This record gives sequence, C-alpha cells and structure tokens, in this order.
Amino acid sequence: MAEEGSLDVGVFGPVWTAGWQWPWAVVLALMLGLNFLLAADRIWLGGAILLGGPALAAAGVRAVNRRAADALETGATRARRAAAADTPGDATVHSLRAGTGSVPGLDPSKRYELTNLTVGERALRVHEGAEVDLFTTSWTVADGATEFPYDRLAAVTHEDGELRIGLVDGSSRTYPADRVPRDLLADVTERIRAERRDAAVAR
Repeated sequence: MAEEGSLDVGVFGPVWTAGWQWPWAVVLALMLGLNFLLAADRIWLGGAILLGGPALAAAGVRAVNRRAADALETGATRARRAAAADTPGDATVHSLRAGTGSVPGLDPSKRYELTNLTVGERALRVHEGAEVDLFTTSWTVADGATEFPYDRLAAVTHEDGELRIGLVDGSSRTYPADRVPRDLLADVTERIRAERRDAAVAR
C-alpha cells in the first residue's frame, strides 16, 4: 500500500526554503533592494532588503547543511519500514539511495530516490518508487514490488552508480545507487551460491 509522510527538520520554513533556493533569494534581494534604494528613494527599506536577503540565504544554507543528513536518514528509515511492512522476520532489508537536484554550496541533494531490497529465503524482493524530498520535507513509498527467485539470478553487481541484477536468461534490471551496497551484495551472492548448491544436490 502506498504511503507518505512529512519530516520535521526543526527549522523555520522560510529559512529552510531560502537555503535550498539561496541563489534566487540573493538575486531577488539585490533587485528589490536596489529598486527601493535607487528608484523609489526608500533608503531604509532598500538597505534592509539588501542586508536581510543574503543573511536569510546564508542562514538557510547553514541550516540545510547541518540538518539535511538527519532528515534524510529519518525519511529513509520511515520509507524502508513502510516498504518492508509485510516482510518476514528472518528476511534482511537493504536500502539504496540516489540523489537528484543538487544545489551549488549545499552538501545534500534536493531529492533522494530510494530502492528497498528484501533478501528473503527464496527470492530477492525489490520495492522501488520510494523517495525522500528534502526540499518539501516529505517522503513517499509507492505500491508494488518485484520478486526475483534466486534460481533466476545470475549475479548482482554495482557498476557506474547502479545496482545491476543480472538474470540467467541474459536480461538485467538496474537501480540507481550512490554507494556500493557491500552488505547487500555479499548477502545476495551467498543466497545465489546456496541455491546453486541445493540445485546441484537435487540432481
């Protein structure tokens, strides 16, 4: 079942928004400030905007860089729990992340695409369509998942920022992953080997 929720980043909304859009905030402040200062002859208001706009942007950048990592971890954890709600207790759940929408001067990306993979007894279950949006402070999990029985898997590898699931029929599926999921790769590789050993014994 699809789910969604919000994240509490502990930052005043306009400050958080200004941090993500700091180049536009600075440009807007310069335009408005100079307009009031030079064209409208409102020196105090123009000066306040010229000083306040960049100050708000700087505070926002600082807040985003300090708090985004915790917000991402919280959103990813909630999305993983929602995706693994019907997972058997003996299964292992792993998560992949891929950031999109980078902003100069900010460490995190605006959005992170999530893929949750459940390593079960007989199959690898892939639940894609989850996302953490740090700009709007929200997370979502789409409905549905794909299962790959271990006897259909040839290999699972990480190449060029993607997790590649190779199937015995020669086809493959890829999922974006910023980091190498070493625990997942080791877990799935062992399951594939065990499946092959069992098949050899059965013969």
